[in-house]
Amino acid sequence: MPFLDHPKGPAYYRHWPAAEPRAAVIFLHGFGEHTGVYHRYAFALNAAGIDLWAVDQFGHGLSQGERGDFGSIEQSSELADTLTELASRHRPGLPLIAQGHSFGSIVTLLRLLGQPDRYRAGVISGAPLVPVPGMLDNDTSFDLDPGWLSADPFYLDSLENDPLAFVDADGAPLARELDRAWDRLGADLPKLAVPTLAVHGVNDPIAQIGAVRAYAEQIEPLQLKAFDGGRHDILNDTMHREVAETIIDFLNGSI
Repeated sequence: MPFLDHPKGPAYYRHWPAAEPRAAVIFLHGFGEHTGVYHRYAFALNAAGIDLWAVDQFGHGLSQGERGDFGSIEQSSELADTLTELASRHRPGLPLIAQGHSFGSIVTLLRLLGQPDRYRAGVISGAPLVPVPGMLDNDTSFDLDPGWLSADPFYLDSLENDPLAFVDADGAPLARELDRAWDRLGADLPKLAVPTLAVHGVNDPIAQIGAVRAYAEQIEPLQLKAFDGGRHDILNDTMHREVAETIIDFLNGSI
């Protein structure tokens, strides 16, 4: 089984290779997920000639850590750095795309701000760009209703029966890191220079679309594609094919 080395411990990763890749996506998942829930998305990218590399973040999937505890933003970014280096060695010269979902989207945006020349483009989904009310109280438990995430019965069944997926954990570590990120994004996100696509569900009850729409109106490199009826896990919602096609069209114009 492939693992990335990190001082915090080994981190499991997956690589879905295209037959003749034109680009490589470096992907960071969100809370309660792991790389195994993205097979459908990976196959859609592969059919379009795009490699997907993804890592189980700390506290998730087959990687080290307490359940739901990503560690720090910097540690997540280090995993993405190592995965990027691995992808670059595997296929030298391929254009690189940074992508993230939910908490992974926050880390991805900070990476694009800090390394604007490393990636050709960025993609984010379910991005919580402003404070999430449910994470601001004194109760540190974090328990998601699966119905907030998706209406796709296949995905909901996989969440219920997948021993590596979960919807509840101590939310204190996540809230701590998001709070750090929100302070920085308010000041720095307008400086975003890398072309970035945000795909977002209009009905996302966790990371509501208003903040993403407001930023997209102010920041020229940030594009928003909203999906009516879409919930938080937009890459795995009922319109996942349309979402994947939208991302691929964007990448085709960027690579």
